Amino acid sequence: MELELRFFATFREAAGGKTVNAEFADGSTVGDVLRELESEYEGMEGRLIVDGDLAPQINVLKNGREVLHLDGLDTPMADGDRLSVFPPVAGGAGDDGSAAAEKAGGDAKADATDLPPAEDGWERKTVAYRGISRRLAAHYLRNLGGELVGTDDPAEATRVEGDGWRATLSAEKVTAAAAIRITEVTAEFAGDPDALADLLPKYKQKAMRAGG
Repeated sequence: MELELRFFATFREAAGGKTVNAEFADGSTVGDVLRELESEYEGMEGRLIVDGDLAPQINVLKNGREVLHLDGLDTPMADGDRLSVFPPVAGGAGDDGSAAAEKAGGDAKADATDLPPAEDGWERKTVAYRGISRRLAAHYLRNLGGELVGTDDPAEATRVEGDGWRATLSAEKVTAAAAIRITEVTAEFAGDPDALADLLPKYKQKAMRAGG
């Protein structure tokens, strides 16, 4: 059977590209595929499976669904399935994201400070729109080519990764007028300048239309 494999960040470097189409034995499971990847790519060896289980903090999605919510390494694969592999993402706020981190509060602040890591040559952008939810923001970014990380539910998503870009999402209640409080969603982006130049206007159009 043929599978479409998608790699992100350092795993993409190890595989030599974002997308690889490869043949695997019929009846292969997620675990079988990951073991073959560790054997095939030096940069993945020992980083996908640890002590017989999925390595800590990596995310593996089958057709957009986190395999931890399926059958883990025993999740069966079928011809034409897509398997996406995300390496661990380190958090930490820097100068580029300090303003958004300071203005957010509670859980939103914790999310905002988990800035997406940037590759060499990437730039950071911060945008915030009112009147939309974090679920809608994640939904828009997925429609624009991104994949949710760690969940297949936009309502739970705080990380989205696309081709040449990454984003973290946070939300907070802000005062619009008098006693009126509405939701403001902040998106912290890191990405290739060309990718962001294409993505951000499209995201803005969707967010502004929804927020009125």
